[in-house]
Amino acid sequence: MHGERYLRRKIDSYLTAWKAELGHKPLIVRGARQVGKTEAIMQFATRCYEHVVYVNFVESPYYKGINEDGYAPADIVRLLSRMNPDFRFEKGKTLIFFDEVQEFPEITTALKFFHIEGSYDVICSGSLLGVQYSRIESHSVGYKQDYEMRSFDFEEYLWARGYGDEAVEDMLAHMLREEPYRLFVIKCGHVPFPQ
Repeated sequence: MHGERYLRRKIDSYLTAWKAELGHKPLIVRGARQVGKTEAIMQFATRCYEHVVYVNFVESPYYKGINEDGYAPADIVRLLSRMNPDFRFEKGKTLIFFDEVQEFPEITTALKFFHIEGSYDVICSGSLLGVQYSRIESHSVGYKQDYEMRSFDFEEYLWARGYGDEAVEDMLAHMLREEPYRLFVIKCGHVPFPQ
């Protein structure tokens, strides 16, 4: 997104496993602002689905009217199609991504019905803290999965620096054993040499 190189995150493998799980429930990704939730979900969505319906309740507050006919998936899909004719809904091939749901927690009431109906995958995301998340939890209990995304950790930082999984695992193993880890620095980069 935004023309920059996407940096690998731990949520990437979680999202792939979530989609592969038979009968998976709608997913709520929560975390502090600016930790990369939207970017990670959009990278996954555009890679894994033919159609992505992206609804941002901060950028486009008029979408808060999508429940005026109720919370049945058919009603929500019909209203979304009227509000944005570019949206495409194909059963089994579409992800509906509700972003910034802290601005419209009522939409999470629909998660139960999307799960039971089963035609579309749904991910919600937002900066969900305190009372707002309690409201969302009460709307969707039993019909959702949760994932909390945090800022870059050390492992993600190493991936961003270009280290492969083997080198990262070796560095982390040294840290856990409390053994020093030396880096031999050359002009073209860093070549790790464990002690």
